[in-house]
Amino acid sequence: MTCAMPPPIWPAPTTRTCSKRTAERLTSSAAVVRFELSVEIARPVHEVWEYLIDPENVPEWQASALSSHQISDGEMCVGTHLQDERRFLGRRARSEVEVTEFEPERLFTLHGISGPVRFTVRHQLERSGDGTHLQIEAEADPGGIGRLMRPVVEHAAAHEIRKDFDRLKETLEART
Repeated sequence: MTCAMPPPIWPAPTTRTCSKRTAERLTSSAAVVRFELSVEIARPVHEVWEYLIDPENVPEWQASALSSHQISDGEMCVGTHLQDERRFLGRRARSEVEVTEFEPERLFTLHGISGPVRFTVRHQLERSGDGTHLQIEAEADPGGIGRLMRPVVEHAAAHEIRKDFDRLKETLEART
């Protein structure tokens, strides 16, 4: 496994507002739903980073996650593989996830390489006063029937992602 940076993965999307929050955007093409949000966390960057990159923490703050763990050897870096088990449309679903960008305390990108939904989630961290500004960019191909029900999928994804990252903020800020 190498820890080199891959080329950028984010095309410039067209946007439309999906909520009253100006920090959130959801866009879509024929197959892909894109979502962006930002959250301010009153914890130092290094604390947010260490919590965020530990897959064992995922079920604590992501409602659909049942388990998450690293399946490749070595330290977390580009090329690391994780396995997630989630509730998806009322069923248990497993996904294999690969780390595609990794810059300590700055950038962490995950790409779903197997499972019911192909997705990419990019986490960018910046110092903000004594806390952390976390910017999230996500894109997913809902596949099959999800494409036909895109407005419902978009709304559900926006709602779930917002709640998950609000829970991340609450979890981290509750730590002493």
